[in-house]
Amino acid sequence: MFAFSPAIPSRNDLDWCWYLRRQGKAGEMLERILHDIGVMHPGGWADWAPSTLTETGAPVTLTFHKGDQGLELITEVADPSSDPTNRVNTVCKIMQDLGAELPSAALRDVISAAQGDVQLRYGARLGLRHDGTNCEVILYAELPAAASDLLGLMSPSPIKPVLEAAGETAKTTMLAYNATTKDITIYWLVEGADRTILPKLAAPAAVSHDALSRAIDEMTTASSGSELPTQKLGFSYTTKKAGGAPELNLYFSAKHLFGHDDEVERRVRACGGDEISAYINLMDIRCEAPGGRARHTLVTMTAHQEADPTLAISVAAPWHCPFEVM
Repeated sequence: MFAFSPAIPSRNDLDWCWYLRRQGKAGEMLERILHDIGVMHPGGWADWAPSTLTETGAPVTLTFHKGDQGLELITEVADPSSDPTNRVNTVCKIMQDLGAELPSAALRDVISAAQGDVQLRYGARLGLRHDGTNCEVILYAELPAAASDLLGLMSPSPIKPVLEAAGETAKTTMLAYNATTKDITIYWLVEGADRTILPKLAAPAAVSHDALSRAIDEMTTASSGSELPTQKLGFSYTTKKAGGAPELNLYFSAKHLFGHDDEVERRVRACGGDEISAYINLMDIRCEAPGGRARHTLVTMTAHQEADPTLAISVAAPWHCPFEVM
């Protein structure tokens, strides 16, 4: 008499591990950090609730820029179902463990006051960018809409006219502190805006609103007239430690722009994504998002003073699809 051996479940992060290791030293180092944080365990992804960071529930998202050989991601640092009240302190502790310089006590006090007694969605997340040699470490702190009263302590004065023009339609969403560059970025979301907002957004950054509008048309391959291609528009300003005008970024939902993942991938490849090997390697995994959800999350447009805007694409890590054994 014999019996079949019990099936040994495969690691649910096998595709993800395989992907990271294909990216060389940068992928290996980021995998090690994710294990140290606890996002990944020796047996696979941590047994966490789905994250609001991505539609698929993945706790990690990757961002790809044409011409950038580094590997960039944002990750949860604790189970998304746990209380996010102390999440900023958790991220700061990880930053310290990584040897990164923490934001100033004054900035942490402002973030604490902004979060206050408001019910938070995630509290804070950690950003990492590794080029195989150096690692940039970034704190992403949630800012409730009510934090607008404190923006004078966080954002440069040239941005105030933009927010006054947008009125209550512009909601503050997040602050990022880059421990490597000391740059500070503040994010907003505006609903129902049309292209008349572009000159207002472009002014503080001293960039061309016409160039932004043309880039939007080229990205969508069709002009939507006075309308923007999505009802919701995200934007951010990055204050550089070196001074000068702040950097402007626009953010669009990839799903709302292009629909399903296959179409997003086709558009990304057509806009130069074929030259981003790390993106192509991730697409080779071909995990389909469940229930019509999208793996691609955001399309980012960075404005430049002396050049056309550049695009970046963010994609959820393959958290949802287990490795299938034949």
